[in-house]
Amino acid sequence: MQAGHPDASLAASAAHAVALYGSDAELRRMVLPFVREGLHSGEAVVAAVSEQAAAVLCEGLGKARNDVRWAVPGLTYTSLGPASEAVRSYLAEQHEAGTPVRLLAENATGGPAGRTAAYLRLDAVSSEVYGVYGFPWACLYDRRRHPAEVLEQVVQVHPLLLGADGRAAGNGAYVSPEAYLAAHPGPLSPVPPTVALDVTLTTGAELSAVRNRAAAAAGLLGLPVADTRDLELGASEVIANALEHGVLPCRVRLWGEAGQVVVRVDDRGPGDGVATAGFRRPPLDSRSGMGLWIARQLADVVHVGTGVDGNAVELRFGAVARGGGRDAA
Repeated sequence: MQAGHPDASLAASAAHAVALYGSDAELRRMVLPFVREGLHSGEAVVAAVSEQAAAVLCEGLGKARNDVRWAVPGLTYTSLGPASEAVRSYLAEQHEAGTPVRLLAENATGGPAGRTAAYLRLDAVSSEVYGVYGFPWACLYDRRRHPAEVLEQVVQVHPLLLGADGRAAGNGAYVSPEAYLAAHPGPLSPVPPTVALDVTLTTGAELSAVRNRAAAAAGLLGLPVADTRDLELGASEVIANALEHGVLPCRVRLWGEAGQVVVRVDDRGPGDGVATAGFRRPPLDSRSGMGLWIARQLADVVHVGTGVDGNAVELRFGAVARGGGRDAA
């Protein structure tokens, strides 16, 4: 749902913090003050966290746990693009209704390698995409679940850090969304020697036929009908971008991997701005910028690669079992 674009000045009042915890006791010390502050202020406290984290926080909250909503409506981490839009849409609706919200979210990625990288890109840009609604939110990351290099990137995408006493402090290691996205566009998956579809386009007139062939190939690989429709639309948008803005020819390949279907679109263009495009919803009257945004809303994961040989955009479709997270009912 499009709930309008709030004043960007509200972003300054939104607190995007991270709680990096390594034990149940540390989780309670860091996060319970954040939750209680919201309840005391009359905010709607919403927590989309893992079963384990929810149990720990419920124990610490006592009866107050009943005042917390333990899901974001429509949110499931089985596909990252729709998950991000579900949160944005919910915050937009609450902002328009005048309802103050305080949000807890926990990284619950699972599935193929690179999915955490995609989640962190969404986390990075959320400072702007969610921040415009003016609500505070904190992300939970269990240090026991992530390697050191991932935790380093987690710190880079959060402007505030929750300390051991639950107090938020500025983060000197924070990297702006644009800089982070530009530095972390991938990783692209290796293309297997045999693929289900490999076609080269030289004109826009070929788009419709290739889109249909991609949908048919995805169906033969076992992709569910709803996901196949998303693939058809998302791939069509990326291919159209390559045909319009890239340098022909454009190559489209499709294959199955780890229970998902992967589409890769290559062109020989310069790739300026591709890594940072499509994360922010364009205005409805915009004549450009919709293609990659639509693709990012439909695909589970989008990876980008640019180099001397041109650009590559990888789209992954198909639900991934949530890695220890708690889906919305």
